[in-house]
Amino acid sequence: MAPQLEFHYLAQRVKAPAPSPPSVQVALKLAAEKLKIPEGSYDLWDRYGKIEFPEDLQRAMHMAGAGDCVVLVKEHEHFIQLRAHEEKHKSTENRVSTLEAHLKNSNTRFDDLVGAARDEIMSAVKRLEGRVDNEIKPVIDALIRDKNRLQKDVRNIEEIVGQLDLQEMKQIASDSFKLGNEVRDAVRRVNDMQSAWITDKAKLTEMCMQSQQDLHELQRYLQGKVDVCIEADGDLRREQQLCVERMQMVADDVRILGDEHHRLMRQCTGALEESEELRTLLGQVREDNEHLKSDHGNVKTRVHCLEGTALDVWEGFMPGVLYFQRFHRIAKGDDVQFSPDFQLATGRGFLAATGLVIGNNEGLAVADGPCRRFGTPGSNVCYFELEVEEVKSVPAGMGGLWVGVSLQSAQEIIKHPAKEFDGWLVGGNSKAMVCRSGTPADLPIDPDKVPETFAPGASDGTGITENIHEAIALLRTALPPRLKGEMREFGSQWSSQHLKRGDRIGVLWRCNRDVGARMRVSVNGDIVLTQQFSDAPTAQAVGFFTPVVRLAGSGKSVRILPGLTPPSRMLAD
Repeated sequence: MAPQLEFHYLAQRVKAPAPSPPSVQVALKLAAEKLKIPEGSYDLWDRYGKIEFPEDLQRAMHMAGAGDCVVLVKEHEHFIQLRAHEEKHKSTENRVSTLEAHLKNSNTRFDDLVGAARDEIMSAVKRLEGRVDNEIKPVIDALIRDKNRLQKDVRNIEEIVGQLDLQEMKQIASDSFKLGNEVRDAVRRVNDMQSAWITDKAKLTEMCMQSQQDLHELQRYLQGKVDVCIEADGDLRREQQLCVERMQMVADDVRILGDEHHRLMRQCTGALEESEELRTLLGQVREDNEHLKSDHGNVKTRVHCLEGTALDVWEGFMPGVLYFQRFHRIAKGDDVQFSPDFQLATGRGFLAATGLVIGNNEGLAVADGPCRRFGTPGSNVCYFELEVEEVKSVPAGMGGLWVGVSLQSAQEIIKHPAKEFDGWLVGGNSKAMVCRSGTPADLPIDPDKVPETFAPGASDGTGITENIHEAIALLRTALPPRLKGEMREFGSQWSSQHLKRGDRIGVLWRCNRDVGARMRVSVNGDIVLTQQFSDAPTAQAVGFFTPVVRLAGSGKSVRILPGLTPPSRMLAD
């Protein structure tokens, strides 16, 4: 069956026959036809990086094996932003349409309220005019008629006065006085009515102004309520969507729990059926354990005899030394995670991912024992190998992982407050690094303590030299104690940024007899670097070294390979 390309773009999954021979341009055209997207607006990626050349496409098809080759379609950043702006523009137009509809309804309601208030005021004015016409004007007309009648009576009185005598005039004067009082009372009542009319008019004007102000307040109140209703509607929609998503998640959890429950029921049923077999097996294990205990005692006695004989005939033999088998579970950086067998280390630190390893312990992984030594006393070498399990794409110049050795063991590194050590590493962006451990001022130095580089048992008189104290003096002369730790970089010739998954890295460390040391690195059997360290101690001043790895830059995960011997080309001078 011919291989196929499976394009992944957002939520779309489409397949197309793989071009033969592999061609990036043909693959780009197939992606444009299948996904309905314009050409030139995207790039093709696989899990190892961007597919730019036919060799990259051929690599992706080869790594896919017999299955479909998964190719990620990643749009250019400006096309993604353009689509986001289009979606935002559409949502803005929908919101503006909604606001215009709400505004139109608000204007209609406001016009209705204003018309109702105008009708109410007009009816109040008409009632007032009716009251003036029906109550005040008749009184005024009556007063005018009384005045005319009074004037007529005065003329009649004047005519009568001419005919009457003095007595009658006095009588008339008295009557006139009374009539004057009545007229003044009538005028006073008219003035009171006029002042009452002015007061009522002022109150009516004030009521009209208050009504107009209330209408404006009502308009602002309604506008605020409309805005609050629009925001509340948006919040309710978001809450509703979140509730729907949560209900879907709960439904998925219930389904998963149900499947897990059925699986556990099947496992429990199988466990009950196997319980009888386990009882029989447990009896056999107990018998085998008794035989193993007996055999272990015999082997232990024989090993002690062999070690005693080796001490007599083999100069520099170290009995009881356990060489590394995996990474130490505690001597590591805070970001490093191990596999269950502690042979695979993965770094997840942010600073180490950017290639920065100075001033922090991110990406640090230390083996649980020393390297195996090869050669003769005074001219031996340490060797170990690593296998790259996972890499990631980083900008050029950021570098990759660091490999090297430490003079301190994993237990000594754990005891240091900052996990500092005396070591020598190479890698990164064509760099070499010398690490020096600092000794806090409040931590006294025990002159009688034997460093673990001289292996277990050195303090009891067995070591790599005849005089262990002379070797310790040479070591402290070469690496005198210091209050503050230091990590110093200088140029090298090997950049670890270009390592790929599956590459095997060999590291060989040799201390010279006279001065300094030499580190040789190979990748897949090819020697890529021979680095000299002039400030390293001589072979007479040290014993065992511990493998150290710093996961940084493109190097994300490595596996340590124990029990290997160095190839002959690595040992050649």
